[in-house]
Amino acid sequence: MTISEAIDFIRPAIPNAAGTWADLGAGDGIFLKALDTLLPSPSTLYAVDRKTSALEDLKFEKHRLHVLQGDFTQPLSLPSLDGILMANALHFVPQQQEVLLQLVDRLKYGGSLVLAEYDTDQPNPPWVPYPIPKERFAELAEAVGLQNFRVVNSRTSRYGHRDIYLAIADKPF
Repeated sequence: MTISEAIDFIRPAIPNAAGTWADLGAGDGIFLKALDTLLPSPSTLYAVDRKTSALEDLKFEKHRLHVLQGDFTQPLSLPSLDGILMANALHFVPQQQEVLLQLVDRLKYGGSLVLAEYDTDQPNPPWVPYPIPKERFAELAEAVGLQNFRVVNSRTSRYGHRDIYLAIADKPF
């Protein structure tokens, strides 16, 4: 996915309000760059990944960026967040509900969890070992106390895993 495609894909999920956001499982930073483009100033971004080599050289003029090497399935030293973006990351986690419970604790009341995942229930190891079709994410969101689940975008995957969907669920006030 190109940066312009990533921007267009996540645009419906990103509020027009400055805030503190984390991209968990940030990879090479493509969605982080999209967040930087879409969030108004002054926002703060946290990029979390097990391997940060691709992220360490990123420089953002618009927002403050913190790069953290870590595993989002473990407790993280993050501030309270207005939003969490996870793009093609949660499908690597077998205990998804437990991880989401700990992540919801990092969200401010009214904050949003934004998830981009393949809309399939068929595992495809090693790329998608624990798939999360949108119906499953709706169930997980409700189980961890998130509300107002909605799918706001989708696109065809170039890897043949059906569509990739973009969904949001909010932490209630």
